Amino acid sequence: MKQLVFQRKILWILTEGGRMKYVLSLWGMLFFLSSTAWGQAGETYEVTYVDSVGSNYSAYVPQPLVETVVEGETYELRSRQGKILATVPVSPFMTIGVEHCLMMAMDVWEEQLNIKEPVRFKVTFNENMSPDVEIQTTVEYALDKNRNSAPLNLLNQVEFQRKDEVTTIDINAYVYWNSSWANELEFGYDNLTTALTRHLAHILGFGTSIVQCGTGINFANPNTASLFDNLIVNADNQSLGALVGFGSSEAIETFLAQDLYLNLPGGRLKMYSNPQGFVLYRSGCYFSLETDNLMNYPYQDKTRLLPINPETLDALSAIGWEVKPHELSIEGRSLDAYGYGSVYQGHTFKAFGRDGKPIANAQWKYQLYNNHSGTYVDKAQGTGGSFTIPSILMGDEYLDKFQCQQGRVVCEANNGTSVSYPVFLDAHPLVLGYQISNVQDTEDSYYFSFDITLNYVGSDNGVLTVCNEGGSAMLFDIKGSGQTTIHVPNAFKYSQLWIDVSLENSYGSGTKRFYYDYDSNLSKGAIGINFPEVRENVEIFTLHGVRLYGVSSLDELPRGIYIIRKSDKLKGSKIYVVK
Repeated sequence: MKQLVFQRKILWILTEGGRMKYVLSLWGMLFFLSSTAWGQAGETYEVTYVDSVGSNYSAYVPQPLVETVVEGETYELRSRQGKILATVPVSPFMTIGVEHCLMMAMDVWEEQLNIKEPVRFKVTFNENMSPDVEIQTTVEYALDKNRNSAPLNLLNQVEFQRKDEVTTIDINAYVYWNSSWANELEFGYDNLTTALTRHLAHILGFGTSIVQCGTGINFANPNTASLFDNLIVNADNQSLGALVGFGSSEAIETFLAQDLYLNLPGGRLKMYSNPQGFVLYRSGCYFSLETDNLMNYPYQDKTRLLPINPETLDALSAIGWEVKPHELSIEGRSLDAYGYGSVYQGHTFKAFGRDGKPIANAQWKYQLYNNHSGTYVDKAQGTGGSFTIPSILMGDEYLDKFQCQQGRVVCEANNGTSVSYPVFLDAHPLVLGYQISNVQDTEDSYYFSFDITLNYVGSDNGVLTVCNEGGSAMLFDIKGSGQTTIHVPNAFKYSQLWIDVSLENSYGSGTKRFYYDYDSNLSKGAIGINFPEVRENVEIFTLHGVRLYGVSSLDELPRGIYIIRKSDKLKGSKIYVVK
């Protein structure tokens, strides 16, 4: 207070009469401008987006969030052209498969945007997260020159050059994620690549800036709506952003329980809302479209690999991202939704308009990305309704750290619209499939024989392993390329067979597992004497010799193979199979 009085006295001494009002006004203006500049440079806000584990999530009871802090040693992962950077932990959870999922998500986003300043974020694995929370992302927001709120990574493209130290994708370490590749044993359920691609969209600005504040909700900056907030409208075309500074928590909740839309230049798109009430982390943060979309809520089948859709790109364009043309879409046969496939196969591409109609007489180009020069190099060109790239493996300068040949397919229609499609062609050997034939019973009624024909590409040699559930295994060498047939002489009838195919070449290995039942119609039955009831003088063991207690009927046994023995006889044990 003394300092303020001192300033006013100086202004009085230095001015006379009417000039005083002018100087005081100037002083007030300078104070306002300096405070505004400080707000733009210093104010940041955190907004969190959450995906939850299946039906365990309680929509109306917000789960406690976990502080997302990277501790210990870290390293950096860079997208193909270095436009997206992720700081990740040195952790047993950060496997090569997880790295692959993350970098695929980064690469496909990089191909869709013209990024001037690198997008930065962190990744953590959390072992203490609520079991209901699958993945959460905390995004750092700041104010633009018009005092609109937006992700710092977006503002860095046009105004700032400030390193984002907050934005973090926090992954529940105990979710059974699917981070496997096409050339290895598949494991896990929820597709990690889809989840990471989805949450990168949040980092880029997809979703409202509504946060929980005590017992209510508000905008992350109570005085400022985000650029995305201003696009959210109700059926009467009233904007969510209009509630800033005027709407109470109850008013915001009421608004977000109405039918919501994203108001884009090309038309309004339905957003998720619930007429029963506001749903934290959901209402206004996701699409609610009838067709499959990466940013839909809910997306029921979390095992699927979902691509980036045009609607999502339209939304990001509307908040200020420079989005590459996406009036066309490209589909690649024998590639997954992100352009991943084998370098030992040819791949055919077709282009489609936004209306789903195929594009004829297009101009095509196949380019490889050179790691040394950091540029794309033309390798093939074509014209027509489809385009096939050859099965050719170039030098190591075109391979990424996962031994995938990096490239893209570019298509341009006659009207000048164009689109590019990234491809990742794996140099590891790949098992394509198998066929069982010549199934024959052997002299021993417990066993059978069969021939297995394997189809594969890119292999120098390998091993076929046929194993039953009891642990007995047979190994066979795989020689030759493309196709081979192996005779398996003694396979156990009364157990599901695990057929593992492991191939090798100079770039690494590829593995695939298949399952085969001698007779899928077999039901519970015994080899030898059948024991319809379990009596006191009967003992049941697993194949590993562990005795089972408390079994009153064989019908209670789960699927598997058991040893049944009368306790008053040391000999004469029988095998009982539950199929």
